[in-house]
Amino acid sequence: MKHTPQAHNKSRSERPFAALNRARWNHYLENPSSQLMLQTKCGKATQKRFLVDIAVVMDTLVSNMCLRTRKVGTIAKNGFFLFTWDTIAKKAGLPVWRVKQCASRIIENGWLESTQPRGTNAKQEYVCLASIKRITYKYIEQTGLKKAFIDAHAAAKKSVEKLAKRYQTKVKYLLTPITLLAKFEARRSTQRPVAPPS
Repeated sequence: MKHTPQAHNKSRSERPFAALNRARWNHYLENPSSQLMLQTKCGKATQKRFLVDIAVVMDTLVSNMCLRTRKVGTIAKNGFFLFTWDTIAKKAGLPVWRVKQCASRIIENGWLESTQPRGTNAKQEYVCLASIKRITYKYIEQTGLKKAFIDAHAAAKKSVEKLAKRYQTKVKYLLTPITLLAKFEARRSTQRPVAPPS
C-alpha cells in the first residue's frame, strides 16, 4: 500500500500503533486471498483495487483515532473535534463517494461503528450533527493489535491528562465531541431558572 504525505498528518500517522496497523495492511495486500477477514460474507475474494482503497481508508481512520476513546478526530481545547467523511476523504486522498463505499464494507465487517447524533438549530428544527466514528475492538483483535493497543491506550492516558492540565479543564471534557458539548450546553441554558425581576 502506497502511503503519500498528503494522506495524513505526518506526526499522527507515524505513531507506533498507526505504523503497526499500516504494516499489517501492507502484509495483507501481498496475498489477500489468504486472509479470511478480507473475504465477503459469502466467502468470495474482494477485488484487489477495492481492497487497496479499504486499506487506505483504514489507515486514515486508525491514524486519526483517539487512542483513549477509539473515536476518529482530534482533541481541541474546547472538546473533541470529530472528523467528517469529507475530512477523512481529504486525508486519504480519495473521493468522498469512494471513502463512503469503503466505509460501508468496513462497517459491514464490524471494524467501525458510526452513529449519527441529532441536535436542534436556532429554529428548533432537528439537524444531524457530525457522525461519531469509532474503531471497534473486533478490528483491533482481528488484526492482532490488541497488545499494541493496550500499550498505546495506557500511554495516551498520560498525554491526555497533561493536555487537560495545560488547558485547565477535565479529561472528560476534552474527550467529548464539541457538537455534543454545544448540545448539552444549549439544553442546560433552556433549563436554567429565570431570576425574578427585582
